[in-house]
Amino acid sequence: MPKKPVRNAFYFYMLDYKEEQRQKGVNYSNLAAVADAAGPLWRDAPPSIRTKYDEIAKKHRQKTNFTDQKFTSTGIPISVIEQNEREAKEAEEQEIQDIKNLVKLRGFNNTAKTLDIYVMDVNCYCKTGSDYIIGESTLLRFNVEEGIRDTYHEIINPGVIPVGYAYDMKLSCKEFGLEMPDEGSKKSNYMQILANIIDYLKQQDRTSKVLPPIFTMPDKVAPVQNFIHQLCRRVAEDENQFRIYKLDTLFFTLINTLKTRADEGFPKESLALLQLKKDPFKYSPGIGCEHHEENDKSVECTLSRVKRWSYTVLDACCPVAGVTARPACHVPPDYDLESIQVYQEQKRGRVAPSVGGYEFNLSSCNSSLLSDSFLDTTSNMTTDSSRREKRVHVPLRMPKADYSQAIRLAPELTEEEFPSLGGSRIGRGRGLGGSLPKLKTEK
Repeated sequence: MPKKPVRNAFYFYMLDYKEEQRQKGVNYSNLAAVADAAGPLWRDAPPSIRTKYDEIAKKHRQKTNFTDQKFTSTGIPISVIEQNEREAKEAEEQEIQDIKNLVKLRGFNNTAKTLDIYVMDVNCYCKTGSDYIIGESTLLRFNVEEGIRDTYHEIINPGVIPVGYAYDMKLSCKEFGLEMPDEGSKKSNYMQILANIIDYLKQQDRTSKVLPPIFTMPDKVAPVQNFIHQLCRRVAEDENQFRIYKLDTLFFTLINTLKTRADEGFPKESLALLQLKKDPFKYSPGIGCEHHEENDKSVECTLSRVKRWSYTVLDACCPVAGVTARPACHVPPDYDLESIQVYQEQKRGRVAPSVGGYEFNLSSCNSSLLSDSFLDTTSNMTTDSSRREKRVHVPLRMPKADYSQAIRLAPELTEEEFPSLGGSRIGRGRGLGGSLPKLKTEK
C-alpha cells in the first residue's frame, strides 16, 4: 500500500490561500497553479505565519499517526540502525574498560601472572536464521605462571537436521572433520552442557555470583555468544551473566601490564591480533582431540585451536613476566626449549652486518652479551666468506678429443687478387667488382 504524501506547513498555507482567492473570484484548476502563486508569498511570510502553519501540520501528523522516520531501501528505519551502532560502540567501550579493570587491578597487586583466563571456541555446522548449529565446543583455562591448567571438550549431536541445510552441513563436516548429526542416536543434553560450563567457570571461586569473562577470537564472538544464549534459552537461564570478550584485547592489555621495559609489549592492539592470526603453533602434533587426530584434522579441532591461542599468548608473556616456559604447559609438548633459548641469546648479542659483507664492529658491542658460541659463529662466517671469494670454477670433466688439428687455416689474399672497390654498383646478386678472386690453396 503506497504511503500518503506528507502534509507540511506549506500545504495548509496553500489551502488557505486558495480559499482567499476563490472569495475574490480567482479560481485555480489544480494545486500546482496554487503552489506557483503562493510560493513567493510563503517565502516572504513572517515567522509568526510560518509558526502558525507548522503547528497545524504537526497536529495533523499526530492525528493521522504519521511518523517522520527515514527508512533504508530495505525498509529498515534509520533510527534503528543508528541505535544499534550506538549500542555496539557502548558495548565495545564497556568491554575494553572491563578488561582493563580485570587485568590492571591484578597488576597493581603483582598477581596478574596468576589470573585465570578462560578461552572458548566452537565449530558450527551451519547458520539457520540467527542461530548457529554447533557441533563441537571447547573451554580452556590458563594463566601465565602455570600455563594451561585444564580443558572441557564436548562433541555435540544436535539431532534433527534442519530442512534445506543438509548440503551445508556436509560441507562443514568435510571442512572441520565433524560427523553428520545422527537422528537415530541420542541427542546431546544441552542442560548438562550448560551446567558443566557454569561449574567450569566457577572453579576458582564457587561462592561468587559473577562469572569470569570468556575470551575468543573476534570472528568467533558471534557463534560463541549465540551458542551460550541458545543453552540459556533452553533451560530458562539468565544469559546476561555470561560475558564474551575478544582475546586480542586481553592479549594487548595483559602483556602491557606485565612488561617492565619500554621496548616490550605491543604499541597497538592490532599487533596482538596479528600475532594470534599468525598461529605459530598451528601444526603442533598431539594437541587435538582423539576424534580429529584419527581423521587427520587436528588443525580444525576446537581443542587444538584454543591450545594454540593459549600457547601464543604464553609464548609472548612468559619472557616479559620472567616465567620459565615448560613443555605441555606454556608451549607444546614437543617444543625444544633449550635450542630456542640458545638461539635467542645469540640473537640478543648479535650485531647487524655492514653493507660490505660480514664485517662486525665488536668493539661497539657489550662484551658481556657476546658469548663464546656467538664469537665462534662470527669467525666461521668470516672464514666462509673469504673462501667463497677465492673459489675458482673447475669443470667436472675435460673433453678427450682434440679438435684443434682438424681446423683448416684461412687462405691468404695477394694485392693482385684482392677485389677492386671501384667499378659496378653493389647490389643484390652482384659482387664487389665482378667475379670473385682466385684463392691460393695449399697442397
